[in-house]
Amino acid sequence: MGRMRGTTDVAPAELAARLRVAGWRFARRMRRESAPGITPTVHAALYSIEAHGPMTAGQLAAHEHVQKPTMTRTIASMVEQGLVTRTPDPLDGRVTWLQVTPEGRRLLLRARRRTDEFLAKRVRDLSPEDRAALDAAAGILERLADGDR
Repeated sequence: MGRMRGTTDVAPAELAARLRVAGWRFARRMRRESAPGITPTVHAALYSIEAHGPMTAGQLAAHEHVQKPTMTRTIASMVEQGLVTRTPDPLDGRVTWLQVTPEGRRLLLRARRRTDEFLAKRVRDLSPEDRAALDAAAGILERLADGDR
């Protein structure tokens, strides 16, 4: 087993396990706070389309690491809710492009605002030392998330 919390020599495997659990719990809490009324799958797919521009269903499925039939159901839900539109490709009629609608952008903006407000309130309640530690940790987590880059 590794050392106790707060020491400088933590076993990598122990820290990895704690980060995994904390990361999942943190992500679940952010999803709950950010966009009530839509599923995490729809929220993630909508964000991906917004962040990466118009994309096909296949590109979206690959980006979200799901099978195309699963993504087809998610896309149908987003279209039904008015969050995305399907636009035929002008050069290839077999291809349709997914684009976020103004309503989809508003939903994402509201979700970001809700999450930021929730987090800002929680962070405000921390000591200056804890805020500094989180600032440093955020940079480290960003590097970890970037992988080999």
